[in-house]
Amino acid sequence: MWTRIARALRPWPKHPLDKLYGIETSSKVRRFQLMTGDAETNRANNGYGGSQPSIVRKSLEALPPLRDASFIDLGAGKGRVSAVATEFPFARNIGVELSAALCKVMARNSERMSRAFPDRARIEVVEGDASRPELPATGDVVLFLCNSFRGPLVERLVKHIGEAWGQPSDRKLFFVYYNPVHAHLLDADPGFVRYAAEWHKFLPEEAATTPFENDYDSVVIWQRRSGVMVAPKPGAEREVVVDFPDFGCFVKT
Repeated sequence: MWTRIARALRPWPKHPLDKLYGIETSSKVRRFQLMTGDAETNRANNGYGGSQPSIVRKSLEALPPLRDASFIDLGAGKGRVSAVATEFPFARNIGVELSAALCKVMARNSERMSRAFPDRARIEVVEGDASRPELPATGDVVLFLCNSFRGPLVERLVKHIGEAWGQPSDRKLFFVYYNPVHAHLLDADPGFVRYAAEWHKFLPEEAATTPFENDYDSVVIWQRRSGVMVAPKPGAEREVVVDFPDFGCFVKT
C-alpha cells in the first residue's frame, strides 16, 4: 500500500492523450484542493486521477447499438474521459464535476477539442453534484464513473438514478464503472443487471504515465432494467475483488 501512495506523490508525466489532442489532463490535483462546503462530499472525495483512454475505448466499444445516446461522465475532473468519448457518435457529451477549478480546466479542454474537431459532439461542462446528475429526458444514456468518490456517494448515486430514470420501456441506460471498488452497491440494486465485466492491461505508453503501481484496470458495466434489455456478455458475473479499500480492485478472470 505504501508503495502505491509514494508513487502517487511523484510528479505525474504528461499523458499521450494530452499530446494527441493538445489538452491538459495530466497535472496532479491533490485531494485537499477539491474540498467543498459539503462535509459528506469532502469525506467521500477520492481526488483527481485520469482514466486510461485505451480502457475507456474498449468499454465504450463493448456497448450495444444505442439510440440518440447521451454520454455523462460523473466526476469528470479535467475531461479526459469526455475527450475520449468525442471519438464515439454520442448525441451529447456531458462532464459533471463539482470542483469549480477542475471545471475551468475542462472548459478549456472542451474549447480546444471543439476547435480541432467541430464535427464531434461538444463537451458540455456541468458544475454540479455528480452523485445527483440530471438525466436527459430523451434518448439512451451512458453513465461513466471512474471511482471518483467513495461508498456513501455511490450509494446516493444509485438511489438517485432509480428515482430520476423511472421505468421507461423504450430507452436504455448503461452504467460503466471503471475501477469499480463499490460494485456491490450496484449488484445489490434490483434495478441494475450486469452487462459486462473485464480486466484490461494499459498500453505501454499509458503505463509509463500512471501515478500508481498498477498497469491494468477493471471495468464492470450494468444496464438498467427496461423493456429493451440486451443479453449480457460472457463473463459478466465475474467477481470484483477489492485489494485496496476505497481505491483499487480487480475483476477475477
